[in-house]
Amino acid sequence: MPEDLDKFKDSALVMTDPLTYQEAMSRPNVIYWKKACTKELEQFVKQKLFSTMHIPVGQKVVGCK
Repeated sequence: MPEDLDKFKDSALVMTDPLTYQEAMSRPNVIYWKKACTKELEQFVKQKLFSTMHIPVGQKVVGCK
């Protein structure tokens, strides 16, 4: 990496988005990730995009991203 770009390697301009919730929660800007998560969950509720269900005994939950 050229020297003039090296000083920006940790800036927000080149940071990648976290791939997991745990990664987002371990970042220095965690407050912004928590706010974004809260906003997104509020929209899910507002738009009725999910419902809660009881898991039948012996069954596994299908994951999602």
